[in-house]
Amino acid sequence: MGEASIFLTRMLDVLCDGGDRMAFAHDRRSMTYRAAYEKLRHLHDMLKTEGVTPGRSVAIIGGNVPERILLQIAAQLRGARVVHLESTDVLDDLAPDHVFSADLEGPLLPEHNGSSASEVDIALPRSVETIFPADDGFVSYGETYEQLARESRPDPDHAERVLLIAPISHPVGNRIACKTLLSGDTVVIHENTAEEVLSVPQESESELSRPV
Repeated sequence: MGEASIFLTRMLDVLCDGGDRMAFAHDRRSMTYRAAYEKLRHLHDMLKTEGVTPGRSVAIIGGNVPERILLQIAAQLRGARVVHLESTDVLDDLAPDHVFSADLEGPLLPEHNGSSASEVDIALPRSVETIFPADDGFVSYGETYEQLARESRPDPDHAERVLLIAPISHPVGNRIACKTLLSGDTVVIHENTAEEVLSVPQESESELSRPV
C-alpha cells in the first residue's frame, strides 16, 4: 500500500510529544500540545461516527480558531479531502460529502450529505489534500504539506511564537499554521488585519513574536 503520509505521521508525533508546550494562543485562551492532541483524537472519533471515510470530501467552515486546523488534520487522518470555505454560498456547486463547522459558539457537526460510519477502521493515508477557494475556482495542495513535514523539526531550546495574520482558511495562513506546529512552536492567531497588527505598540508586537 505504500508509506503513510509524512505530514500526518510527523504531525501526530509532534502533537503527541509536545506536552505542556503551548500550541495555540487565541482570544485570551491557550491550548497546549497535549490538549491539542486530545482534541484531535476527539474530533477523529467524532468524524468516524459521522461516516467520514477515505475518498470522501469534507468542507470546513467557521472561525479562525485552533479547532479549524485540528478538524482539518482529523479529516485527513480519516482519508478525506478537505476544503476550507469562508461561507456556505458555494456548497451546492462544490457538493461536499460532509460539512463541519469549527465555530466555538455553534455545533461542530452541521451535516450535509454524510453516510453511516464504516465498521472497519482505516490505515494512515499515504497523502493529504487540502483545497482552498481561488479567483478562478479552487486550488489544491498535497505535496506542499508533505514537504513542510520533511523540512520542519521541533527545536525545544529555541521555540518561538509565530503571529498568524492570514486566516487559517487561506492557503498561506494554513501552511504557516501547519509549519509552526510541525516546528513545535506556538501559533498566535490574530483576528485583525495586517494594518491593525502593524499599529500595535512595539513592545506588544515583539512580545508576541519573540522566542519563548
